[in-house]
Amino acid sequence: MKYTKLTTVALVAAMGMVSLSSCTKNFQEINTNPLLPNDEMLSRDGVLNGAYMPELQKQIIPTAIAGGTDQANDYQVAYNLMTDSWVGYMAPKDAKWSGRNLTQFYFDTGWTNGSFSLGTVKVFVPWTQIKKLVHDGVNKNLQIWSIAQISKILAIHRTTDRYGAIPYSSVGKGSFVVAYDSQKDIYNSFFKELDEAVNALYTFSLNTPVVQRASDIIYEGDALKWAKLGNSLMLRLAMRVRYVDPQLSRTWAEKAMIHSAGLIETTDQIALLSNKGGIATHNSLHIVANSYDDTRMGASIYSFMSGYKDPRLSKYFTGDLTFAVPPAIPASAGAYKNAAKPLVEEFSPTYIFKASEVAFLKAEAALYGYNTNGGTAKSHYENGIRLSFIENGIAESEVAAYLSGSKLPATFTDKANPKYSAEPTSKVTTAWVESDEDEVKLEKIITQKYLAIYPDGQEAWSEWRRTGYPRLLPSHTTISNFGVKVSDGHKDGVRCLPYPQSELVNNATYLQDAINKYRDGNNSAVVNVWWDVKKKN
Repeated sequence: MKYTKLTTVALVAAMGMVSLSSCTKNFQEINTNPLLPNDEMLSRDGVLNGAYMPELQKQIIPTAIAGGTDQANDYQVAYNLMTDSWVGYMAPKDAKWSGRNLTQFYFDTGWTNGSFSLGTVKVFVPWTQIKKLVHDGVNKNLQIWSIAQISKILAIHRTTDRYGAIPYSSVGKGSFVVAYDSQKDIYNSFFKELDEAVNALYTFSLNTPVVQRASDIIYEGDALKWAKLGNSLMLRLAMRVRYVDPQLSRTWAEKAMIHSAGLIETTDQIALLSNKGGIATHNSLHIVANSYDDTRMGASIYSFMSGYKDPRLSKYFTGDLTFAVPPAIPASAGAYKNAAKPLVEEFSPTYIFKASEVAFLKAEAALYGYNTNGGTAKSHYENGIRLSFIENGIAESEVAAYLSGSKLPATFTDKANPKYSAEPTSKVTTAWVESDEDEVKLEKIITQKYLAIYPDGQEAWSEWRRTGYPRLLPSHTTISNFGVKVSDGHKDGVRCLPYPQSELVNNATYLQDAINKYRDGNNSAVVNVWWDVKKKN
């Protein structure tokens, strides 16, 4: 079959998978589920793969296919109310959820169960079936398998970055009742799997540009772009471990940066979900911000962008751009309804990996002496800003003034509750100053990366925990049932997610073993994950 003739069948099958994925909270044996393929079905060339690959890829950042709100609900709980709020990108406008909200660090049992399922079961179910189709079955396909491997790691690295230890190496053998792997072991596996996938796709691309029948809704089977994405992801993960294992970081970061396939370095190479392969995707943030009318601009991102006179502010938000919601305050009915809203349309792309992020990763690598295959920390930093402006449709003529800027983040004035007004904790400008100490340069790099990767609160939260940057506005209150302290904007706050009640019931022995080994027996939200070792002053 031709790839283009699979899309209708694939879409119908994918819609079936939505139902399957939303009903996984109680099942354990994936091989016995009647909705999954038997041996006869496995022999059908490409048809089932056309269901499972989109289902896997839409879980990277929950994105709806063919309408519906299941993915938007997942996104709201696991991203918008958690990480988006914790890094000050956004915050709720209203008193909802019986006053028990994630923005004040209260973890509802149902929401923690769902968030864990989103990051594990809903990823591993379609990945396991792709594995059976193209890795274990009679129709082996190394290139499709490599795309699936990179897609899986794009999703699962977010899960381990939330929890630390999770089930990984034993998943895919027919059960979710399995032992937990340490985050260290998971990251080492990521690097090896990415290396294999990148090499396979790059070698293939030298003779054949497109992987047929991949049912890929990110790059439509473009092998070289997938190799670039794999290298970019390798670089992201390598920089994540810089503090905990400098040599491991250098080894894999340099491998990614000098690889012949290259990295994502231009806007046409960006990884995103946006109506590819004949399948329409619906932006989940649009549903949360507009259909639900639940989220508004956060005070921290406002402070940076307003102070820097950042032209991206009007690209990210709409309405009263001087009105934002402060971090971790008691819910207040209607007080913030007129604050600025995220500017996003129903079919706006869901960004998975931007070129600007790669530039900032290279800037940090260059700052600490890595071989970046050319360029300096300054040149990569400034290129990251330039790329972010281009990504947001801002004229390059505006870049020079921004790069030479001496302005500081702005005071946040709360227009609804003045008692929550706050002075910025960050003192960095946008201009690169060669005589600055390396730590100041790092703060500038991470602050600009934070502004560039919006609205990816998960990645911003991981980088904030790792580096302590950007310096956010302090949180005000906590009602945490898992030990979370208010943050000064640089440390404390949520360090990991607590393991859910569902795992304590369904996988109790293995989970308790993981808590004892990797969390010192403490299932709280204040235990640092493996790579979070830097001391923040």
